[in-house]
Amino acid sequence: MILRQMPAIHHPGFRRWFYQRWGRENCVIAARTRHAEYPPFRQTLSVKAAWGGHEDYFVDGRRVSVHDDTFLILNEQRTYASCLRSVTPVTSFAVFFRPGMAAEVERCHALAPEVLLEHWHEPGPGVEFAEHSRRHDRLITPVLRFIRHHAEAGLTDESWYEEQLYFLLQRMQALHRRDLAAAALLPVRRAATRRELSRRLGLCIDFMHAHYARPVRLADIAAAGHLSPYYCLRLFQALHRTTPTRYLAGIRARTAVRLLAESTLPVEAIAARVGFDGRATLYRHLKRLRGRSPRSVRQQAVSR
Repeated sequence: MILRQMPAIHHPGFRRWFYQRWGRENCVIAARTRHAEYPPFRQTLSVKAAWGGHEDYFVDGRRVSVHDDTFLILNEQRTYASCLRSVTPVTSFAVFFRPGMAAEVERCHALAPEVLLEHWHEPGPGVEFAEHSRRHDRLITPVLRFIRHHAEAGLTDESWYEEQLYFLLQRMQALHRRDLAAAALLPVRRAATRRELSRRLGLCIDFMHAHYARPVRLADIAAAGHLSPYYCLRLFQALHRTTPTRYLAGIRARTAVRLLAESTLPVEAIAARVGFDGRATLYRHLKRLRGRSPRSVRQQAVSR
């Protein structure tokens, strides 16, 4: 199922057609809209992204925001709501996998070929992916952009999308294994404790991506993950090789670069919009992140 408009579930005719297929087969949504809001609903495994603005997902009482710099994975049978409100059109992009598809991919990676030859039809256990906003990367993002490009170009071949979603799941499995390897760096012995601490640090990341535009202290970040400030700092550095404050500054600096390239807002206004306390702070962080000043970033964007 390929949708280039947000699902109009309020429309009786569309709703009947939609729910005959929803949750039973793959679905790709690539739609531009200013407003979309959906109540809590139990969904299949999905990947979310948004370009040109923010889209918010409400999961377990918290807000997780996706925007130009982030994507989000939500697991099978997860219940959540969503909301998109913007004065300019935002590209809302989501991939929903049919039930059992991810378990099939995991099973093929986990078992020996001899076992698969004899028991190829048996379902696998599946994977529980970490549910927190993630920076766009070289593993998942290229596939998301590739699928989005073809959806927006009008391709309707569902067999082609099926293959691409298998490729995407393969990369998601690799991301999951990378998450497990990173969690092993946490200074704790028990695997269950490592998983819980990784989950809580994910809550800290969600908080930073959702609230970077306002003043944020280390204590605020730690509280979002139900951790003390020092313990949060220690664990975050062990897992992500940077501090929460530097991670937050990176979010703000990357957002500032995008605004410098795509808008004519004054530098002072951009600094305030992304959460920096002034032009000098923005200048310092851009020099550290990109080795360039705000003026040179904007000049290069204009020349392009």
